[in-house]
Amino acid sequence: MRKTTKLITLAIPLIIVLVVLLCGCQPTDTAIEQQPVSEERGVLTGSESSGTVAIEVNGITRSFSLDDSVEMSDINAGDEVVFTYIEAETGLLILTIEKITKEPELLTGRGIYNGQIDSHSVEVEIDGQPVAFSINGSFDPDLIESGSMIEFTYTDDEQRPFIISVDHIEQPDDGENGFLVGEGIYIGQIDPQSVEIQINHAFQLAEDINVDSIEDGALIAFTYIESGQRLIVESIQEVEQPIEGDYIHGTLIGRIDAHSIEVEYFQAFSVGEADLDNVDDGDRVVFTYRSGEYRPELISITLP
Repeated sequence: MRKTTKLITLAIPLIIVLVVLLCGCQPTDTAIEQQPVSEERGVLTGSESSGTVAIEVNGITRSFSLDDSVEMSDINAGDEVVFTYIEAETGLLILTIEKITKEPELLTGRGIYNGQIDSHSVEVEIDGQPVAFSINGSFDPDLIESGSMIEFTYTDDEQRPFIISVDHIEQPDDGENGFLVGEGIYIGQIDPQSVEIQINHAFQLAEDINVDSIEDGALIAFTYIESGQRLIVESIQEVEQPIEGDYIHGTLIGRIDAHSIEVEYFQAFSVGEADLDNVDDGDRVVFTYRSGEYRPELISITLP
């Protein structure tokens, strides 16, 4: 009996020590479980240090520590996030965090379809400005004639706007006769038989043409050929003033991509069949034309 009592007496301190050790192993987990969990939305502004991030919530940037289980590999500065956190002894501790994926905003546009730039992009002239759009396999350029007025749905991506669908097509007038369509600013009559129009247009570069040495805004002299609705530059040079020869002079606005540029230039047209009674100097106009012996010949000219 005395031996049993003695063993019990020795065991009690050991049990007390063991309980204390077990309880001391998980004080943080217990504290976390007892803390109320909050949820917020904000924008990740960056990492302040290892295991610590800054998030802007309602216009105020706050620092948060990350729980060991939090994964941040697919979240970058600038991403909108939703997260849960607690107010731990060491500060605000994030328990979970996810990036909010936004659905792209669908926009609508209307313009003149100028044709393909390459297998992944097309050009549409909107308010006189050529704009390059990315396309995917569902876009069939063979169904749209160059010069057609199209209405379309697109998203404005970071690198280049992306056409989702073409919703309406208006074939160009007399397009079956090979007439071309343009848009620009009507400058006025040069003489009774010819007029001048200021045009912003995209040109595709021939394979051997390089414009890397020409700065945006430079005066250029160039020649081009027409292939359907496409205009293809065959020669181009930077000049200080207009030079003699069969050149078109204009201003290099900039590069659309590696294979095409935008140019602002003045083009003389023969009046041809066009009725000029309804247009005034300075009007933005839409016109159809065809190649002539000496200069392009207008077929029609109207206000948009």
